[in-house]
Amino acid sequence: MHIPYKTLNSYDVKVEHVFNSELKKGLEILLKSKAAIVLVRNGSDSDAEFLTLLNSFSELMKAVENRVCPPFIIVSPAGHVESVRSCLMENDYFGLDTQKVWVLEELNLPIVSISSEANREKIMMKSPWEIIERPAGSGSIFSLLSSNKILDSLNEMGVHYTQICSVSNRPAIGHPLLFGAVASAGADVGIKLSKSSEMEDDFDLILSIDQLNKMCRDVTQLRFSAHLEQHEHVKLVDGQWITVQPVAVNSHRLHADVMSALNSCSAVKLCVMEIVE
Repeated sequence: MHIPYKTLNSYDVKVEHVFNSELKKGLEILLKSKAAIVLVRNGSDSDAEFLTLLNSFSELMKAVENRVCPPFIIVSPAGHVESVRSCLMENDYFGLDTQKVWVLEELNLPIVSISSEANREKIMMKSPWEIIERPAGSGSIFSLLSSNKILDSLNEMGVHYTQICSVSNRPAIGHPLLFGAVASAGADVGIKLSKSSEMEDDFDLILSIDQLNKMCRDVTQLRFSAHLEQHEHVKLVDGQWITVQPVAVNSHRLHADVMSALNSCSAVKLCVMEIVE
């Protein structure tokens, strides 16, 4: 499906265009409170970009009849969680229902050493009392939704579709056309693509509640990759902690991609939405 970018600037069903039926379907989903949104910050987006994005989303929700307040989850790097909460409070939560807003800290995983001995990988230590950790990747959102019982809340609220998107991919957050396109296609996964999506951390997906439940409740659905890295660390030698300065890669960083959702989705249940200029 090819969607002109200018179409995303309009959500008036009275304006006739080829996607009118999808737009109407999406508005119905929003008005019946069957949509939720997960916005993932990756640490490279600025606070100004984040603020602009939330203001645009707020204006979109105001334009929708009867003003809708979908469940809204924000995932942020550890150092940005408090600033996100402050931004929400200072802007009256952008008109969202405070009872349906969650701010989560991104999940980190330990860095593990590369060992020539089979099954001897070890967690690397930054100090005798601190392990080396790095973000687990966008795919960790599924674990966060499950462990914080947000998945249960979404099911109880009757949510049918959840948009999961990054800040940096010009996302059309909460746009009814996207929800409507996925629903009209009877898809379990909708993916929005555009030529501007060049970075690995750029993504914009819409998952049915069945697909979201599957990804959150079955850990085997998530695919991890191991990235080679070089890390200074400490280790215990003869009862003494020493600092090791590596001269080559010495560790693996485990990374999960939210695109793992595509692996368990059949082609007939996939809706690809390409945004064209």
